[in-house]
Amino acid sequence: MLQKLRDRTQGAGFKIIVFLLVIALAFFGFGAFNVFAPGDPEIASVNGEEITRGMLEVEAERERRRQLMQSAEGETPDIDPLALQGMALERLISRALLEQAVDDLELEVSRAQTDRAIVENPNFQVEGEFNENLYRRGVQALGFTPAAYQEAMSSQLALEQLQNALASTAAPTRWETRLLGRLLNQRRDIAYLPFTVERFSRIVSATDAEIEAYYQDHQAQLMTEEAADAAYLELSWEQLVEDPSIEVTEQDLRTQYEADKADAASGEQRRSSHILLAVDETRSDEQALAELADFRARIEAGESFEELARAHSEDPGSAESGGDLGQVGKGIFVPEFEQALWALGEPGELSEPVKTQFGYHLIRLDGVEMEAYPAFEEARGTIEVRLRADAAQALFRERLRELDNLAFELPDSLDGIASQLGLEPQRAERVTRTAGPGPFADASLREALFQPDVLNAGNNTPALEYQEGRAVVGRIIERYPAALKPLDELRADIEAQLIEQEARRLLTDSRNVALGLLRKGEGAGQVADNYGLEWQTLELVERTGDDAPAAVLAAAFELPRPVEGGRSLGEASLGEEGEAIVTVTRVQEGDLSSLSETELEGLRSYAEARRGSLDFTALQRAMEANADIERPD
Repeated sequence: MLQKLRDRTQGAGFKIIVFLLVIALAFFGFGAFNVFAPGDPEIASVNGEEITRGMLEVEAERERRRQLMQSAEGETPDIDPLALQGMALERLISRALLEQAVDDLELEVSRAQTDRAIVENPNFQVEGEFNENLYRRGVQALGFTPAAYQEAMSSQLALEQLQNALASTAAPTRWETRLLGRLLNQRRDIAYLPFTVERFSRIVSATDAEIEAYYQDHQAQLMTEEAADAAYLELSWEQLVEDPSIEVTEQDLRTQYEADKADAASGEQRRSSHILLAVDETRSDEQALAELADFRARIEAGESFEELARAHSEDPGSAESGGDLGQVGKGIFVPEFEQALWALGEPGELSEPVKTQFGYHLIRLDGVEMEAYPAFEEARGTIEVRLRADAAQALFRERLRELDNLAFELPDSLDGIASQLGLEPQRAERVTRTAGPGPFADASLREALFQPDVLNAGNNTPALEYQEGRAVVGRIIERYPAALKPLDELRADIEAQLIEQEARRLLTDSRNVALGLLRKGEGAGQVADNYGLEWQTLELVERTGDDAPAAVLAAAFELPRPVEGGRSLGEASLGEEGEAIVTVTRVQEGDLSSLSETELEGLRSYAEARRGSLDFTALQRAMEANADIERPD
């Protein structure tokens, strides 16, 4: 069990979970308002509430990571730092306004609701069950203590209350729903005339003189990239697992086994239920204690705990499920509640009333789970692999320092370094500033290789750790200066580029002329014949159909309804393929009578969600318009 947990938290999957949690928290910015020192300078304010430089830097980093996560694998997006900070600042301002609205409306979330949200979060579960170790590691990776994360989760749930409150009152009228249904299910007769690059490329050409002129005018863009062949030594912790200096004794194995076993024992999880009674102006402490004493007596007499919880518990997060709080480990509930729960001995046992900040609780222990721990001989092999890996990673740090020192002390060659450390020299060919094979796919290694003291003076690079537990020292063994590529090598590419440029210019001009003729009343067939093109016609297509390019359908359904016997004209981009003229000659409204009850319910839900979203956006804009917001100059 422990090894499986370690595997999960060290692997790519766990890192993705953590990163997704960062993205999920990015809008609400958990912890961003209370983790900075008092000296953090203010850069903006919202109704007197300050936004500090540190908060902006945290938010900008989250936005940067979000953009990196959304980029294609292997690609680094061009991120403008100023634009990034601008986006982050606007998000902080919006968040502050929403949190102020939550405070004004006195929206609150109970601790039990927060605990339940954490326990039921699938990112903190192993095989469908909450795992305390996974939870603690996850929030630690996000930079929180469990207590700080619980406070942040409470803030998020309160904001969700605000949004849900708006959504629940966003009841569209029957007229709005019917109108939306007619629009969404509308059908149209459309036609489009494609002006494609492929079609116009057949009627243009590029002369030798044009190709040679382009070659002469664009020599700076037609140079080969400076390149170098590199020799390098790579050090990794995996190479050191069997190093003679690493010794794992029998005593080491048994000591680690006992430590693992003790950790497993501390991971006991308990399932519980509770009945919560709040103490406020309508109920005193004495009244709450008397009510819970009555509940306890009724339960001991055979009445259902679950039914009493559903009828009387004031914890909205658990009352509907009979007070069930799920199965959790220590560190989730407030200390008073946790102490009382862990004091119960047998499933079914009831606690005395327990007072917390939320009121008085009557707690029932529903179950205790302790996973059987494997015997020493069964766990021995796994423990030895882990201890040797830990030792190899520690040894790697020592050897890395030694590798870096030797790279500096023996700058003219890798042979002496390889001999002393037992490393095998390797070769990477045609490394450039923008790409390279093997480890030189890493930008930091390429940058080091093209530093002046390495490129020009012939020195070794420093030892650089380009991945966790993997480092490289390199040197240049052959250089390939930038040079103009031969025209014969580029002729075909230049010709194709010139033809495409001319074809695009010609098709755009032709489409503009054709659109003008159609608007003057020229016949559609005659216009198409002028350019040797053919209209593509479609009858009664839906806006979500696949009968035509998506851009054509989008343009067609944005056009106004044509007059009787007439047509509406528009245009659409076909991307790399070219452009198109789009016409609409008939519009048929959606027929709600043909929709099934399931489809109608989906339509009503869509209309409600759309109205709720519009209301929430309107609220944000109204709050911003009426707020005292100070932004940096």
